[in-house]
Amino acid sequence: MNAVPIPDALRETIQKYQQEHLLENWGQLDDDSRQQLLRSLQEIDFPNVASLIDLAINKSAADNLSSIAERISPLQQVVRLPQTESDKQTLQQAKQQGQAILDAGKVGAILVAGGQGSRLGFPHPKGMYPIGPVTDRSLFQIFFEQLVSLSNRHNVSIPYFIMTSDATHEETEQFLQEHNWFGYPPEDVFLFRQGKLPAVDDENGKILLTNQSEIAMSPDGHGGLLQALKKAGLIEQMQQRGIEYLFYHQVDNPSVRLCDPVMLGFHVQHESEMSTKVVTKRIPQEKVGIVAELDGVQQIIEYSDLDEELAKQKDEAGRLVYWAGNIAVHIFNRTLLEKLTQAGQSLPIHIAHKKVDYLNEKQESASPEEPNAYKFEQFIFDAIPQAKNPLVIEVDRAEEFNPVKNATGEDSPETSRTALIEQAKSWLQQAGCETHPNAAIEISPLVALSAEDILKMNLQIKQGDNEILLIPELNED
Repeated sequence: MNAVPIPDALRETIQKYQQEHLLENWGQLDDDSRQQLLRSLQEIDFPNVASLIDLAINKSAADNLSSIAERISPLQQVVRLPQTESDKQTLQQAKQQGQAILDAGKVGAILVAGGQGSRLGFPHPKGMYPIGPVTDRSLFQIFFEQLVSLSNRHNVSIPYFIMTSDATHEETEQFLQEHNWFGYPPEDVFLFRQGKLPAVDDENGKILLTNQSEIAMSPDGHGGLLQALKKAGLIEQMQQRGIEYLFYHQVDNPSVRLCDPVMLGFHVQHESEMSTKVVTKRIPQEKVGIVAELDGVQQIIEYSDLDEELAKQKDEAGRLVYWAGNIAVHIFNRTLLEKLTQAGQSLPIHIAHKKVDYLNEKQESASPEEPNAYKFEQFIFDAIPQAKNPLVIEVDRAEEFNPVKNATGEDSPETSRTALIEQAKSWLQQAGCETHPNAAIEISPLVALSAEDILKMNLQIKQGDNEILLIPELNED
C-alpha cells in the first residue's frame, strides 16, 4: 500500500480531463516525491486548464492583431505634463485632493515582487538589489522608507500588499524580517504568493512534467494578482480597513512615487476606476507598451504588436501619435478589483509559445531546441478596458521612471543610479544648494519625498562636497 495515497476525487478529475500520464510514475516515487507531486496536482484547476488548452490548440481569430492599423486611435482621456500656469494650478488642486484622500486612510499599496534578479546577475529577489548610489540601499528599502514617510505625514496606516512567487517568497520574508521591515509596522505588510499555471504540450495539450515528480509550472503573470489577492483573503482585508484606492507598482523602479497624491487627485476628479501613469517614449522603437485606443476603448498595446510604421507616425506638430509609454504604475478602485474577481469575470489569457524542459517518452528529462509548449499568463493592464473612465497621466521620466531591467546599457543599474543622483542634485539646486558636478548624492525618502520637501529644510551644503548623504539616524523620527 502506498504511504501517500491519491485522493479518489483527484484521480477521477485527472482521468476526466485526460491527464492520466501525470500519475504514470507514482509507483516508482518515494514518499517525499509523491508529496511534492500531490501538492502540485492539488494546485491545478483542471477545468480551467482544460479551457486554456482548448484556447491554445484552437487559437481564435480574436487573438489576431493583424488589423491593428485600422482599429487603433490616439488617447482621449489623458492629463499631459503641465505647460501653463493654469495647468500647474490644476495639478496643485489634484495634489491637495489626493492628500485629503491619504489623510482619510483610504489608500493602500500593491507591489509586484515575484521576479528574481537573474538578468542582473543577482541570484536573489529583485527587490533586494542594492541600488542606492551612496549607501547601496535596496529597492525594498527605498519603497518601505517612502511608506514610513507617507504614514507619518498623513498619520495613517497604509497597508502594503506584496505579491511574491515561490521563487522569492521565503527569501523576501527573511530579508524584510532581518531588516525589521525598514521601520514599517509588520502588521501593515501582507506577503502573498502569485499563482501558477502548468505548461502544456503544443501538439496534444498534455500537461508537461519536468521530471517524474515535478510538473512544469510557471507564474500566471502580473494579472494573476487579482485571484492571488482573493485567495489570500486580502480583498476582505482592504474592505475591513476602509481602503478604497490601491496604488500599484512593480519592483524594478526606484523612482516610483508611492501613493502619489497628484495621481490620486486626478483619479478621483475624473471618476476613474483605473488610472495609469505614462512617459513619452524616447524613440518610436522603445520597448514599452503604449497606451492608446483600440476599437474606441483605451488599452495597452504591446510594443511587439505595433508595427514600425505606426510606431513612427507623427502628428502635425511633429510629435509621436502613439507616444504614451506604459511604466506599470496604476491606481485601482477597490470595487474594480472586487468586480474582476467575481465568478464569470476575469482578465483575458495570453498564450506564449515557449521552450520548456520536459519528461520524454523514455522517462528522461529533455531540453527542446524549438518551442514545444504553451504557457499561460494574464496582464494586469488588461483591466483597463473593463474600467469606467480609465485615465492616463503623463509624468516626467527623469523624476519617476528609472527602472533596473538590464545588466548593462539602458535601464541598467548604472543608468538608474545616475538618474537617482541627477534627481537628488536637481532637488538640492532648486533649494539653492550648490553641488559638485561629480558629487554622489543620495536622499532618503525619510528626509524628503520631493524637491518641495528639500525647499522647506534650509540646507547648507558646500560646493566642494563630493559625497552628499541626506539620511536620518537609525530609528530617528
